[in-house]
Amino acid sequence: MILSRMRIHTPTLSATISYASVRAVALAGSLACCGLAMAAEALPDSLSDIRALPEVTIEAVTQKADRSTAPRFSLGSSTLKAMGATDISSALKRLPGINLKDYGGAGGMKTVAVRSFGAAHTGVVYDGVTLSNNRSGEVDLSRYSLDNMGSLSLVIGDNDDIFIPARALASASSLILSSAPMVSEADSLWLTAQMRVGSFGLLNPFVKIGTSRADGLAIGFIGEFTHALNDYPFTLRNGIYSSRERRRNSLMNSGHGEINMTLPVGRKSSLSAKIYYYDNGRQLPGPVIYYNPQCNERLRERNAFAQALWRSTLSSNLSLKLTSKFNWEASLYDDVNGHYPGGRLDQDYFQREAYASGVLLWMPADRLALNYAADFAYGNLSSNLPQEVGPSRYTILQSLTGRYRTGRLTATASLLGSIYINKVHNGDEARDNYKLSPSASISFQPLASREWRLRASFKSIFRVPTFNESYFFHYGSTDLRPETTRQFNVGTTLDISPSVWFTRLTMTADAYLNNIDDMIVGVPYNMFVWTMVNLDKVRATGIDLTLAADMALAKDHKLEWNVNYSYQRSKPLTDRTSAEYGKQVAYIPLNSGGGSVAYSNPWVDVVVKAVGVSSRYATNSNLPDTRIDGYVEAGVSLRRSLMLFSHRWEASFDIDNIFNKQYQVIARYPMPGRSWRLTLKYQL
Repeated sequence: MILSRMRIHTPTLSATISYASVRAVALAGSLACCGLAMAAEALPDSLSDIRALPEVTIEAVTQKADRSTAPRFSLGSSTLKAMGATDISSALKRLPGINLKDYGGAGGMKTVAVRSFGAAHTGVVYDGVTLSNNRSGEVDLSRYSLDNMGSLSLVIGDNDDIFIPARALASASSLILSSAPMVSEADSLWLTAQMRVGSFGLLNPFVKIGTSRADGLAIGFIGEFTHALNDYPFTLRNGIYSSRERRRNSLMNSGHGEINMTLPVGRKSSLSAKIYYYDNGRQLPGPVIYYNPQCNERLRERNAFAQALWRSTLSSNLSLKLTSKFNWEASLYDDVNGHYPGGRLDQDYFQREAYASGVLLWMPADRLALNYAADFAYGNLSSNLPQEVGPSRYTILQSLTGRYRTGRLTATASLLGSIYINKVHNGDEARDNYKLSPSASISFQPLASREWRLRASFKSIFRVPTFNESYFFHYGSTDLRPETTRQFNVGTTLDISPSVWFTRLTMTADAYLNNIDDMIVGVPYNMFVWTMVNLDKVRATGIDLTLAADMALAKDHKLEWNVNYSYQRSKPLTDRTSAEYGKQVAYIPLNSGGGSVAYSNPWVDVVVKAVGVSSRYATNSNLPDTRIDGYVEAGVSLRRSLMLFSHRWEASFDIDNIFNKQYQVIARYPMPGRSWRLTLKYQL
């Protein structure tokens, strides 16, 4: 499908703002100011002591067993090592309910969907600010380095962390990426230098350097470069015939850099900021076509953003958070082919977004907290195509959330108001959308002496059509209705220490029901022309299970177990006469899971890991010739750390797909077979 070739470009931010748009923005601003003022007036002026809002890092694949009212799974840095994760995609495969789309090879596009929802339903939050893509709605996780991550967290629905922007509530689930914290010692300098080499021409240097001053200012720089040939072999099968081939036209050179800063302002405020740039020039191998390996597609992707986050404790029970961000993306697609006029196709796409948010947290009593958030975003898209319509969108989000908490009970409820105003320079505009979306969740500890929790949650949310879905030539439709989702979850979590040698056992179990109304799907009219339509209803039911355990075998000898399993049944329920009715939604496996066992010792740490997925179909009609076989991929990691001349060194050797299993995640995009990576890391 030609849609996969789209991307974006242009450094200017322009708009034609109508009177209705200005009035809507002014109304939202007035409501926000009134909400902040009312909350501030409710506080006595004499309160001046500071109430800390601690940040907690979970170092295991588990829920926040003591508080979480909705499924939350977190991987801390030590757990990521214990799992043998080498990049973000390999880490996410260890979380339940995840459907990862992977187009293969180092730096290949990787998007994540949760519990049968599309990838556009998963919000990705990077260091407190949500990433966005108005064009496709999907975030490519290959742009972000696991080497810089302090933790990864998956939140399904809304949990009890209510001090967040309204945009963080506007998704069915959230993937939270948190950078490793910068060193806080005064007048200190830190340095991490790393080199990784591997199969298929992989070369990946990484450096992180920074300093902290006595006044609390910390500044850090991150730089990374990835070169990969991605010319891995695979077996091409055509009936009874097979041949050994190699991926061609797969060269990639990418780099990304970040500048991060944190600064305390007095005793009650802090400022953090990030400047990010990404540049990737790659060849596109395309899908495997029988006996036609020729491909001359090229794609250059560029992304730059700057964001700032201000936190302030105004009084003992009132806190303020302000966020601002500007994002720019460019995608330059090129294909040399005699089928095009002049023998070449050039498509350049440019996307921009400006975003601002204000969040006010009020704690009028020890057990009660109220949060009000107001967000505004403006985004637009342009390209060099003659049929370009120049779409833009104003987004206004407001949320009101309450939380009641005792030692054994936590309950939350929220209401999100959403306004989406669409404009175009040429042609018909997509529909404007207005919606109120409620959610509620509760967690209860039945026994005071046992860390065992029961929880239940409900969330209603909707997703507006992306620019691609509304406007893309021969594909989009301006008549699309937004997808409306309702998700129900019941679950339990248990966290105990059974014995001196069996130091930790954490188990979680969740059952869910998701209903999707007006699901947006692409329907082909012929081989070249598709259009987007709404399906009346899709229903997904499933179970997610996790198990994590630590065993102390002897002094300095420990085993860490991590296991997850998911069952997902996702079926369209639109038309009983349709060939798709009651079948499994494309690319959703019925069964998936993974596990790892890590043996820590004084010599060499060893991790044995595996992930498995049952068979899937490339279409909703589940035709036999669209069936994609299931697979189990196993690997081994070896790690050794030591102190040498008062400096820390670490070496690791990873073998992925050790049994050389050939499989596909996306139809006709073969994944690499057996591969290795050698990493040497130095820390000052």
